[in-house]
Amino acid sequence: MDPLTISSLAVLYPFLIEMAKKGAEKIVETSAENLTSASIKWIKSLFFKDDEPKKALEELINEPENVEKQTAIKTLVENSIEDNPEYENYLNELLDKLPKIENNISNSKNVITGNVNTGGGNFINGDGNLMS
Repeated sequence: MDPLTISSLAVLYPFLIEMAKKGAEKIVETSAENLTSASIKWIKSLFFKDDEPKKALEELINEPENVEKQTAIKTLVENSIEDNPEYENYLNELLDKLPKIENNISNSKNVITGNVNTGGGNFINGDGNLMS
């Protein structure tokens, strides 16, 4: 097994948080066409009990940027794979099929993502821009 890093699992954290917020079953329904039932069952068994987030996931939800909370998730994944190497295939499937995180915008306060519908009115983006 290649060593896992917090950054290599970065795509997994938002997925887990979303599973916890929307309910594991609801996320599984929308992801089912992309993920095998075995990988879904594995990830649910690691982080959910009776469809409720386990402690490590609950702590990640409360502090998603906290490296210690991310490390706890990483450790659970590593231990699971160590106990059963077949689970590495499930992890690889999740990492391959979940959307990649590629938006890196920093030090900018004028960021627009998506379409802007002004309803026919004027639209100004930026500081100090004047309309004549």
